[in-house]
Amino acid sequence: MSSVGAQVVQSLLFGTRNSLLGTGIMAPEQNNQVRTLVAAGQAKNALTKLNSVFGNSKGAVKNAPQKVIDLCNKVAENSKVFGKLEKVVDFASKNVNNLICVSSGIKVLTAKDKESELLAQTGNIAGMFAVEGWMKKNLAKYINKLPINSKMKPIVEGIVFVLGSITGSTICYNIGKKVAAKIKKSNEEYKAQEVQNTMPKSITIKA
Repeated sequence: MSSVGAQVVQSLLFGTRNSLLGTGIMAPEQNNQVRTLVAAGQAKNALTKLNSVFGNSKGAVKNAPQKVIDLCNKVAENSKVFGKLEKVVDFASKNVNNLICVSSGIKVLTAKDKESELLAQTGNIAGMFAVEGWMKKNLAKYINKLPINSKMKPIVEGIVFVLGSITGSTICYNIGKKVAAKIKKSNEEYKAQEVQNTMPKSITIKA
């Protein structure tokens, strides 16, 4: 199980990446608008986890994240628009993975080749969940064995987790695309053979 510090790093890195995807700065050719909502949810998760880390600290950082949370709640109470937005962000923070699945679903629905994109996005999501599932159970114990400063271990763990998730999803996405391409080629060859079999055979007349 990841430490709280590692989870903070994960939320911040994932949130940054999803904000870049959602705004089109990264991969503008894709339909990633839902990722903006994912990024907002991850930002709130990071803030909540930061509060648990710094809540008992001393100095200026003590309860700083909680003060930001309290301020947002206070503004939400006095503003209908911000109040609704706060509810949306709260929903997103509790449904990050579900929203990522929705984002993949939108890509499938808007793709020209929906069948191929369906296989690719299935691989994408499956790879992400598979790798993250393994890392949640095993990554921390391997990081703890590294000969590095204990304060750096949560940061390293968070970075490795994010890179592992992206790598797993990317590899399985590409596998899905290759499988889809092979299936498509096989179907085209089968159809071509069917057309050839239905064509009338030439008749040779002997003199």
